[in-house]
Amino acid sequence: MDKSKLNDILNMVRSVPTLPEVAQELSRLAGDPTASAQDMAHVAEADSGLAAQILRVVNSSFFGFSRQISTIPQAIVVLGTHGVRNIALGLTVSTLRPKTESHSLHFDVDDFWRHSLSVAIGARQLARDLVICDPEEAFLAGLLHDIGKLILIESCTEQYEEIIGVAQSNNQPLHILEESQLGFTHTDVGFALCERWKIPESVAYTVQNHHNWNCDRPITTKQDQLLFLVNTANNLAKVSGIGFSGNACVTPFCIQTSFSHRSLSEALQKTLEILPSEVAHTEHLFNITSQSDYGNFADSGHFCIGVIVQNPDLYKIISLLLLSQGIVPVTQQEQIPAESEMIAVLTDSELNPESLPAGWSQHIITYQYSAESNQQGLQPDKAFEIDVEQLRIWLNEQLPASASEELV
Repeated sequence: MDKSKLNDILNMVRSVPTLPEVAQELSRLAGDPTASAQDMAHVAEADSGLAAQILRVVNSSFFGFSRQISTIPQAIVVLGTHGVRNIALGLTVSTLRPKTESHSLHFDVDDFWRHSLSVAIGARQLARDLVICDPEEAFLAGLLHDIGKLILIESCTEQYEEIIGVAQSNNQPLHILEESQLGFTHTDVGFALCERWKIPESVAYTVQNHHNWNCDRPITTKQDQLLFLVNTANNLAKVSGIGFSGNACVTPFCIQTSFSHRSLSEALQKTLEILPSEVAHTEHLFNITSQSDYGNFADSGHFCIGVIVQNPDLYKIISLLLLSQGIVPVTQQEQIPAESEMIAVLTDSELNPESLPAGWSQHIITYQYSAESNQQGLQPDKAFEIDVEQLRIWLNEQLPASASEELV
């Protein structure tokens, strides 16, 4: 990046207020090994409004504690100093709103924060299920991952709204268009803002690199863990259709060798299932105006495929692959989504076309596999494990051309 572009970013970030002193001090104390829980409680209680908000979050269904947490010291005991720090930063940052009101059809600040919250909740859930990373740090990284977009919508409103519109119309990755049109991306701006706010280094790194995850990269460090969680949760949030931060383009899901395929597919499916209710129950805590309809990705898919698969693990993996590419999987018990085109019926056994629901495509694709061979994707192991990349290639070969354009 040339010096003039870097100066553009720094000038944008300088216009953003610094974090309140209490939030800054809590962040500093959480990173100070010599600081005590009493030191942190004393600082948090100095801002009665923030302290009340922290306790409100701690006592919500978001944490689900069986007993009431009535004081900041108690909150520190159950969550730790880093947990309380992350809540305080999240509450403070989520109040950020552009001064310039956007009238664009492509960007709404509540939808932006709803998407960010969805990524935060998804990253937290995945961290818990996969037992990696600190779930509350994953939450903070997810909440802040797109923060640079708010600065861009404030600093270059019309140009950025136009970029978002092009990305949305052409289903292009927004950060690629930002780079070509602006010379930098929202991740660059977000990282600079995190540095100004003295956000924890691992979170700032994730904000800067959440679009740069390499599927073949092993997860060996804490930074790798956070990056993987936020990148994956970002995809799941887009698949869920909850909120919108300027770009619905989803990158293909990848299966990490660091986890068994089964454990990761189950974690992904569980996260998709809990997102609507978790966002609905949590968004008011982070200053997001609630809405009555939290959307359903199935309502926005242009193509859908009937999936009649007996093995539940195979069904989960196929469904996630299709969802990640904007193709909606539909079971025999479900209606074809409005304005969606049924293009195929995918099955793992022989089907009688006459047994299919009315309106279903007669183009039947059979996915055959053998427990004795991994040539069709099933590994010779007691656990059901699919070679997801091989399955993706197989789908590309089998699906009609109209759908294959959607699969990467």
